[in-house]
Parts: sequence; C-alpha cells; structure tokens
Amino acid sequence: MISNRQAKEREQRKEQILSSALSVFKKHGIEKATMDEIAKEADFGKATLYYYFSSKEEIFAEQLVRGWRMIWESIEPIVHQTNQPKNTFIDSLNTIGALVRKDQVLFEFLFTAPKALPDAAGESNQDWKKYQKKMYGVLQSLLEEAIEKKEFPEIRSDMLMRAIGGLFHGLFFLGDNKKIMSRETMEEFITVFIGNYGKS
Repeated sequence: MISNRQAKEREQRKEQILSSALSVFKKHGIEKATMDEIAKEADFGKATLYYYFSSKEEIFAEQLVRGWRMIWESIEPIVHQTNQPKNTFIDSLNTIGALVRKDQVLFEFLFTAPKALPDAAGESNQDWKKYQKKMYGVLQSLLEEAIEKKEFPEIRSDMLMRAIGGLFHGLFFLGDNKKIMSRETMEEFITVFIGNYGKS
C-alpha cells in the first residue's frame, strides 16, 4: 500500500508528463512527437514515462478527457439556471473564457487537436467526446430557448453556434491576448455579435 506522500508524488509526476507532452505536441504536432521527446521535456527516463502511459496516443487522449471534463464541470452548475437562457448562455461562455485565460496552451490544444486525432487513440475518443457533446448540446439548447423567448434574433441556432465557436476561438487565441474579458464585456460582445449576425 502506498502512502499519501507517494500518491501525491505519483500524481505530480503524471501532471509533469502531461504538461511536458503538451509542449511537445504544440512544437511538433501529434504525428511527429515521440515518447523520447516527451520524456526529455519532462526530465524523466523513458521507463518512468511508460510506467504512467503506454503511448503518446494515450497521453494525447488523456489530455482531451481531462480538458473537456474540466470545461463541462465548470459550466454544469450554471446550466440549470434555465429560466433566463440568454444569461445562462453568456455566463457559461464567460466561465469557459475564464478557464481559457488561465491556461491558453491547454485550451488551444483542446479546441484544435481533435482534428488531428490519431486513429490509435480511437478507443478513448468517446470519453472526451461525451463531455464535448454535452457542452455543445446544452449551449445550443440555451441559444434556441433564448431565440424562442426573443432574447436573441430569430436565426438558425446550429449556424450561430458554429459562428460563435469561431468568434470565441479568435477572441482568445488570435490578436491581442492581453485583452480583459469580464462578464459584462462578454455579454455586450455576444449580444452585439448575435444582433449583427441576425441582420445578415
């Protein structure tokens, strides 16, 4: 039986590996990344790396699961406030935005990496996808309710969700990364965007 100290040390090593792998994936992409490079970046021997993960694909899938679960768990308490769908929608986006601001490297990976998901990680796909699908499903439903209540212009919610996804990505990963985004500025930004989108 391992002690609490040993358990904590193991968790810290695992976190170090995941963080290092993120840097390697960002530099080289998943296809060109190797377990050797990840071990070197983490400052561990390969034996230590293989103790925690059997392949780079397993590390890749673990990053996706952890990240998308974190996003879902952050908005889960908010989404039950459905009597005001517009506010719930904006609060959810603002909460996700706060997570992104804390760790841009991780979330840029989360939002772009699935497009390059290797087939070898296929078995683990559903683990992260269930969180992603729940999040998108809830946000789109909130958008539909807000449109029905005339809190937003009447437009196709699926198209609007795609547009907001692109906007959100640009807002946090392109241009001036130092821009402060509060709950109030997020509301103004989204309301103006949706209003203009509805006129097109």
